[in-house]
Amino acid sequence: MLIKTDDILSGKSGNTGHFVRFYDNDAMLLDEVAAFVDQALHVQGKAIVIATFDHRAALQGRVEALARAQKRSVPPAQVLWLDAEATLAAFMVDGWPDRRRFEEVVGSAVAAACAGGVRVHAFGEMVALLCARGQYDAALQLERMWNDLRQRLEFSLFCAYPWSLFPTARLKNAFQQVCAEHGHACADLPMAVPGDDAGLKLVRLEQKVHALEAEVARRQALEEILRRNEREFSDFVENAAEGLHRVGADGTILWANKAELQMLGYRWEEYVGHNIAEFHVDEPVIGEILCRLSEGETLYDQPARLRCKDGSIRHVVIHSNAHFENGELRYTRCFTRDATERHERDMALAQRDRMLLNAPVAAALLTGPDFVFRLANRSYCELVGRSKLEGRRFLDAFPELRDSETQHLLEQVYRSRLMARAEELRIVLSGADGRPRERFLKFSLEPLAAIDEEEQGVMLVAVDVTDHVRSRQQIERAHAERAELLAELTAANRAKDEFLAMLGHELRNPLSPIVTSLQLMRLRGEEGALREREIIERQVGHLVRLVDDLMDISKVTRGKIDLKFERVDIAQPLDKAIEMASLLLEKRQHRLDVEIEHGLAWEGDPVRLAQVVSNLLTNAARYTEPGGHVRLRAGRADADWLRISVLDDGVGMAPELRAQVFDLFFQGKRSIDRAEGGLGIGLSLVKNIVELHGGRVEAKSEGKGRGSEFVVLLPLLTPGGATEDSAVLPLSAPSAARRRIMLVDDNVDGAETLARLLVAHGHEVRVFHEPIAALAAVRAFRPDLAVLDIGLPVLDGYELARRMRTLLDGHPCRLVALTGYGQEADKARSGQAGFERHLVKPVNPDLVVDLAASDPSASPSASHG
Repeated sequence: MLIKTDDILSGKSGNTGHFVRFYDNDAMLLDEVAAFVDQALHVQGKAIVIATFDHRAALQGRVEALARAQKRSVPPAQVLWLDAEATLAAFMVDGWPDRRRFEEVVGSAVAAACAGGVRVHAFGEMVALLCARGQYDAALQLERMWNDLRQRLEFSLFCAYPWSLFPTARLKNAFQQVCAEHGHACADLPMAVPGDDAGLKLVRLEQKVHALEAEVARRQALEEILRRNEREFSDFVENAAEGLHRVGADGTILWANKAELQMLGYRWEEYVGHNIAEFHVDEPVIGEILCRLSEGETLYDQPARLRCKDGSIRHVVIHSNAHFENGELRYTRCFTRDATERHERDMALAQRDRMLLNAPVAAALLTGPDFVFRLANRSYCELVGRSKLEGRRFLDAFPELRDSETQHLLEQVYRSRLMARAEELRIVLSGADGRPRERFLKFSLEPLAAIDEEEQGVMLVAVDVTDHVRSRQQIERAHAERAELLAELTAANRAKDEFLAMLGHELRNPLSPIVTSLQLMRLRGEEGALREREIIERQVGHLVRLVDDLMDISKVTRGKIDLKFERVDIAQPLDKAIEMASLLLEKRQHRLDVEIEHGLAWEGDPVRLAQVVSNLLTNAARYTEPGGHVRLRAGRADADWLRISVLDDGVGMAPELRAQVFDLFFQGKRSIDRAEGGLGIGLSLVKNIVELHGGRVEAKSEGKGRGSEFVVLLPLLTPGGATEDSAVLPLSAPSAARRRIMLVDDNVDGAETLARLLVAHGHEVRVFHEPIAALAAVRAFRPDLAVLDIGLPVLDGYELARRMRTLLDGHPCRLVALTGYGQEADKARSGQAGFERHLVKPVNPDLVVDLAASDPSASPSASHG
């Protein structure tokens, strides 16, 4: 039976059947198979293609091209593409097709395609693969399995064998058996299925085969080499690391390798067969590319943007050229390189440059060992007073900075590739007028790595801190001036304190003989000048208080005053204060009202509190007209505080006066006779003593002429205070023993009057005004008591005492210090020097008399005044 291939493809032989095609030309076969597949798809049928790798790839392109020509698409569900090698391996067992596995692998696929009742066309090359391996019997068994499958399912099967599989007469039987298993056999020309009359034709063919045998062998060898080269080249381009694709003259993608598909994320059928313009984001770009290629231009590093399957955009660079035949464009070859990272880097660098150009701080980029300005923003140019710096070398732009710290920092960062900073870098630049300008800059320098053709360099950021530095320098100069002024003030204050101490000392020296002389006059019972003596005693007492105030304020201002805490009934120090101020109150004929809470215990220094209250009472007495009214009140302010107030109906205070009344040496306006008296020390002393106790004092007045009130608030328990018995131990009762007493004092009047007083009490007294004379008389006189002035000429009292103890050689002699200095440090030093007592001028004559008459064994060991 003769049949043409076209009759099979046209459907004249029916829609089902099993036919075989023997071929020499792969292209012709592929065209026929593609038409066979398209025939089923055209009527909404299905196709199964089981082909070799090369044929499958070529068939996919042809089938899709036929569909597009008819303005149809090829849905993936309509064609099942299977690899012939892999499918064959799935059901072969020990080189023989296994029927059960064949049914599982192939039969199930065909059954699924036929399930819809549509036309199904199948193409298979598995039998050809078996024949190519020399397994003709296995190929015939596979053909029989296909025929058995056709008995159950309705589909058309197209098989193909290369003529090269039957090259000799020895394969005539195999050839006939293959033909017998098919319903139709096709060749390049109409051909009958071999029968009894086929011998003559086969002999003739065999003669031709023998004649061409040598040529065939040579061609086979060449074809094998060519096929191997094609396979190697196909593998090379398919698995190349770079993306490759081929585009037809009309822009259709004809082929793409794995790298191209993986880069964009498409499958073969989603990319190949589509127009290249579908994947380009920028239509003008692909239009220009195709136009330039059609004109024969070769493209290098052509930037483009491609759309990936997931919707993302990938930046690429393209190398491409075109292939022409007879002057007509056939296709273009294209290498596609992923440039997304480079694009992102370029964008980052461009963004960096834009940011630096618009930065509010001065910034510049310098490249290469010569530090050429690649970028300098406006802030930088304004800072350095230069313009158009791009492209200039650093030292060309700033010759005055050669060998400067700035140049050294640039070179350091460039060499070390480590960033560097300078907080206040001083630079001197020439201004537009040629005059030098001093600036202070905060520098930050960071190395820049080399990118592509660009050299490595340094990024520089500068902040002008000139105003800050100059402000700080001004502040530092002001601080230095302030420190110098403070040192001067401290020295002046120390000199003032030393002056006050010296003044007190010098005032006490003449007071001592006056007080002692008054005591002698009282002992003699002289009545002739009683009124005058009383006046002198009052004025001397006032002078002593002024000197005591001077000494106390000197202690307070130097922080030398020490409080001696003890727990007392508050009435005790207040009674003492009243006693101290009573003389002035009586003199000014004031009425004093006293209200003190009964049994109120207080912890503090009772002597200092008496001093505080007496000063307030004295102040009230002074600034109240004679015959006025003064009130003293003391009691609890609340559970923790003591409130003491002194209220008068005197001259009062203006508001501005109340703010200054506690200042040292401040006094209100005096009358011309200075009747109020005082040095302006008392209230300052009050404030300092109260604050040392953790309390506060305030002055109140409703105005001039309306009296004043001073309120003292003290904690009932002074914070940090330690209760101690600071009362002076009582002296022993005077004895009738006669003492040998040595007086050494360069104040002649003071020493002589004290000596007369002691002689009047029955003691033997020797007076010396120079320490050398006293030392000369020590061994002969052997005194029981030595009263030594500390501030002696030539030898001070401490050295005199040391030498006297050496000369006395163990003879008991009590040492008493007599001085105008009464600080705690002075008392401590005299105690360390071995003095039993420390008496401060003007000394109370009775105290000296009692001290001379006391029993030496009962004398207190503590040194005090």
